[in-house]
Amino acid sequence: MAKGLPQISMPPLIDHDRTLLRARVPPTLRFHHLEYDPPPSLNTTTSLDPKNHKPSTVSVFKITQNQLNNLKAKSRERGNKTNYSTYTILAAYIWRCATKARGLSYDQPTKLHMPINGRPRLHPPLPSTYVGNAMFLASLIALSGNLQSEPFVNTLERVHGTLKGMNNEYLRSALDYLETLPDTTVSRREPDIYQCPNLSINKWTRLSIYDADFGWGRPIYMGPANVVHEGKIYTLPSPTDDGACHW
Repeated sequence: MAKGLPQISMPPLIDHDRTLLRARVPPTLRFHHLEYDPPPSLNTTTSLDPKNHKPSTVSVFKITQNQLNNLKAKSRERGNKTNYSTYTILAAYIWRCATKARGLSYDQPTKLHMPINGRPRLHPPLPSTYVGNAMFLASLIALSGNLQSEPFVNTLERVHGTLKGMNNEYLRSALDYLETLPDTTVSRREPDIYQCPNLSINKWTRLSIYDADFGWGRPIYMGPANVVHEGKIYTLPSPTDDGACHW
């Protein structure tokens, strides 16, 4: 399309009337949609209290292939045989790290937001050529004290269970929930929902961001252009293809 060619191999499907993601008639809410509830606020004052807001700093951390393997080994402790995705392991690990680094009190609730792609989870799956927005939000809440003291596999099970529950029925229920809102603007996710004590972890590890050659060879670095919101995290593949992850 950008080159002005007369034909393209996969014409995009543009669903202007949202038929593919339309709510059911009548709307059928089968779940409580925690993702649209107001996020927990701080129950004690810390330096990260939004009221004491300071300019955010963007940092990049690297988890090596070795460290990832160690985390995967921890996931098999206590005879656990569940195979967790790399994203699940990273999300659980980062959530625990952020909780400790923020110095949250043990009775502080913290909410984790995980954007997920609804395309393969809906039945029937959305066409591969569908260009509309099919992102949903998986969310869960835990007490800071539990995250800091429980075995790593327990936190993994929290995250794994929430992601596994994002099936067709749950996503359809979410669409129905939005349909019942008299004012859908209340469902918009403003940046402050990710601030302390909460967190958002976006999965970009499977994006082919280092395969884009614009004539100068393989990219050296790629990252979000404008991440100025405290509590918003992206997981990224390694630029050297060494099995590591950046976040």
